[in-house]
Amino acid sequence: MKKFWIQIVFLGLVILGSIFVLYNPQVLGGVTPIFQQARSTAHQIKIGNIYLNIEIADTPELRSKGLGGRDSLPADSGMLFVFPKESKYQFWMRGMKFPLDFIFIRQGKVVDLLRNVQPPLDGQKDSTLPIYAPVVPVDMMLEVNTGFIDTNGIRVGDQVFLVEQAAGN
Repeated sequence: MKKFWIQIVFLGLVILGSIFVLYNPQVLGGVTPIFQQARSTAHQIKIGNIYLNIEIADTPELRSKGLGGRDSLPADSGMLFVFPKESKYQFWMRGMKFPLDFIFIRQGKVVDLLRNVQPPLDGQKDSTLPIYAPVVPVDMMLEVNTGFIDTNGIRVGDQVFLVEQAAGN
């Protein structure tokens, strides 16, 4: 009977410790689960073991524009699309000039990957552009240069974290 109560106390301590860490991001040394602070001022994420500079597209206007019209994206960068709720959001490559990899995220975890999404052909009409969607509902999607997923070994199940930036960074 004494062993049972020791196990119950230990389990309680583990649960309380987990709750403490979950609600006190500073304990994690500047790394916070991404689903806790989607609108953070952080401009860097950690996915797997890779750090990546990001731009956050968290309004309808920013999400609509995305990376369209740009000639390139720095190798260590990406655009994180943040949505108000989970859904199977659809994406297209309107206005894009270079190929991308899509990393679909739900509650801080990679749930789907789409490699080498090509830009439209010259003169291609918007009505003929392919539509891309994740296989499961997501609350975020990360666009990165094509080849990023394979080069960095990104896999479904990888955790995604926001990296807190020090004041003035």
